[in-house]
Amino acid sequence: MFNDQASVEATIAERVWRTAFGALMAEVADCFPRRDSRLLAREMTEAMLMELERRNCWTLAEALGHDGPYRLQHFLSRGSWDHDLARDRLASWVSGELTDTKNS
Repeated sequence: MFNDQASVEATIAERVWRTAFGALMAEVADCFPRRDSRLLAREMTEAMLMELERRNCWTLAEALGHDGPYRLQHFLSRGSWDHDLARDRLASWVSGELTDTKNS
């Protein structure tokens, strides 16, 4: 019975997290003009949230199953996306989540 309850709670927590993460990524989607850069931003963000001993382009790429860090390095150094707008949108989203009183 305890295992069933824990399993249900884990499933619900995963759904809540996926919904929140999807909302966050939707909030910044137009900061990335190309579909592949939006997908890579999502992938990279998920990898940065993984339990890894170190976080750099090599370890993130390995965790994502990429052949090497080159896509991530290119994305960060030469990719075309609006860094400032993404930062501002993320800050606004986090602020809204932290001050949300409907869940209190």
